[in-house]
Amino acid sequence: MEMRTYLLRRVVYLVITLFAIIAFNFFLFRIMPGDPAAVLVPKTSDEFLKNLIREKFHLNDDLLTQFYYYLTDTLKGDFGISTGVVKYADISNIVPTPLFNTVLLVGIGTIFAIWLGVALGRAAAWRRGKFADTVGMAFALTFYSMPTFLFALIILMIFAGEFNWFPTEDAYGTLPWDNTPPAYRDMNIFEKIASRGYHLVLPVFAFTIEMLAEYALIMRNSLTDVLTEDYIVTARAKGLSNRSILQDHAMKNAMLPVVTVAAISVGWILGGDIMVEIVFSYNGAGLLTWDAVNARDYPLLQALFLIMAIAVLIANLVADIIYVYLDPRVKV
Repeated sequence: MEMRTYLLRRVVYLVITLFAIIAFNFFLFRIMPGDPAAVLVPKTSDEFLKNLIREKFHLNDDLLTQFYYYLTDTLKGDFGISTGVVKYADISNIVPTPLFNTVLLVGIGTIFAIWLGVALGRAAAWRRGKFADTVGMAFALTFYSMPTFLFALIILMIFAGEFNWFPTEDAYGTLPWDNTPPAYRDMNIFEKIASRGYHLVLPVFAFTIEMLAEYALIMRNSLTDVLTEDYIVTARAKGLSNRSILQDHAMKNAMLPVVTVAAISVGWILGGDIMVEIVFSYNGAGLLTWDAVNARDYPLLQALFLIMAIAVLIANLVADIIYVYLDPRVKV
């Protein structure tokens, strides 16, 4: 019963937070400069057409009426039309493909980063003060402090430019064994997987190394603190093996900060690491967001920001559930 009450309370908080985010997302773009009708209609057009557009999108109504229509349309999955990136195109048709590409890129990169970062941080903390700790933390600090775009540019110039081993742009297309492959839609399932994997190698590598460093530092510092606690000393005094102390007693508590950071980082999964996607010209949500900012495409930005916020909310709900598993005191 306690678990059910805890989850119900978290879901209620999520719904309230989501409504607040939707409201903020609506009013944020209403206070920005510019006339949406003037963006949609060429300057040479008359005011009659602009007034028709304002009427269609309820721009002549008061803010509360506009918010009502925005809320109902959002709940139906209708985000409006693009005013800059792909003019007059339905946003619901623009977003899915870049979103899927970004989920593949940053999703795979995040999984590798958490796995490798936790392993590196655990090894460094267990051997703190020794050579492995020094080398591991030097590696983590180097890449944590290095700008993402710089590291991405370096590996792009070396592996895609100098050696020409990997493609320099797009999320799919050429195959490593075929310079003139068929169109992506004409490929079979194995060719599609190979094409995407081939284009993902460098972006995933760049993203993983940058995120890995953050998880390694957090894991190392958290586990170092846990290993000095009294219950760890007691476990050693009872004669438990090092493996048992590390896996059964220390790691669960040390993982709590990592789970928190991972939940927050889910916003990257849908927003994409913009710098990585720009450097590799990867057709993802991050690059789409950059294009929307440059084109002042407010409806598209509104939809992208809302999707990112929903992803972070869901990730935090999952993190709350994981907290209960790692530390049952949370639900009390």
